Amino acid sequence: MDRPVRCRNQEIVIVLLLSLCFSGCGKAGGDRAIVSSAPDPTIANEGNTPSESGIPAPVSSRAGGVSLALVPAGPDALTGVRAVLLNSPPGSKVALEDLRWYVNGGETRGGTDRLAGTSLRRGDVITARAQVTVNDERISVDSSKAIVQNALPEIVSVSISPQAPKKGDTLRLVVSSRDADGDPVSHRCRWFQDDREIPGETAETLSPGKGTKNSWIHAEVQVYDGIALGSKAFSPKVRIVNAPPVVEGVDVSRGSGERYTGRVRVTDPDGDPVSIRPKSLPEGVTLSGTAVSWEESAVPQGRGIPVVLLVSDGDGGDIEYVFRISRSQN
Repeated sequence: MDRPVRCRNQEIVIVLLLSLCFSGCGKAGGDRAIVSSAPDPTIANEGNTPSESGIPAPVSSRAGGVSLALVPAGPDALTGVRAVLLNSPPGSKVALEDLRWYVNGGETRGGTDRLAGTSLRRGDVITARAQVTVNDERISVDSSKAIVQNALPEIVSVSISPQAPKKGDTLRLVVSSRDADGDPVSHRCRWFQDDREIPGETAETLSPGKGTKNSWIHAEVQVYDGIALGSKAFSPKVRIVNAPPVVEGVDVSRGSGERYTGRVRVTDPDGDPVSIRPKSLPEGVTLSGTAVSWEESAVPQGRGIPVVLLVSDGDGGDIEYVFRISRSQN
């Protein structure tokens, strides 16, 4: 009699357990149905009517704080500006789908992530709007404003003319510069001799007489656009070369009888000692130091005869000097 009782008890327990199991499974299935049937805000937003600019502007709380920054914050006509996505949620898949640029409120053509500075002008206000997907969710992100600043002027090249100057020459700077904003520019100059600054020389020319033979001259030039100083550059160095002697003329005087003397007036810019040698002397004409002498009878009647002299400073400065003597000098 005891054995049948135990079987019925076991059957009751099994029935109770199966009932509890089916009850729990039915509740879990109901929960999943509720989650799957909830509306997707992304899908709903994608069906919205586009804005006047043609850019859909869905808003999602699941964007994770993604923002759009313009770099640099103070661009100019040289740098242009880039758009950069910031604050991407860790582990998220973020992609820039579309980017539009605006200058002073009007849409303008730009690159996929950069707006070139060639069309920008000082004072322009730049903004950008990006369409971004975050984990397959599309959102619209606007940047803050970036105001175009003054573009610093640039030195392109600088040199000195002449490139082989002599003492007494005026040295001139040949400067090429540019300004992206189209501002007029000026140049601020400093001159150096043997790497030491020459006091008071700030023009684009170096006064004659500055610099001595064999010294090295160069200049520093900085460009200015009326607002700010721009880049600076040094010119190549030039060496002051030897200057040849200079014959200023011949002073002729009459001595006793028919004797004439012509004194050659000669100087050397570098202060070098000067020597004079004959190259071609007519018969009866003599040279002593800087004095050329002749008898009147040595000069043919009615025509002059040339006297050719070689003048040298002993340092490579050699010149040939020609003058004529005639009876009219009596």
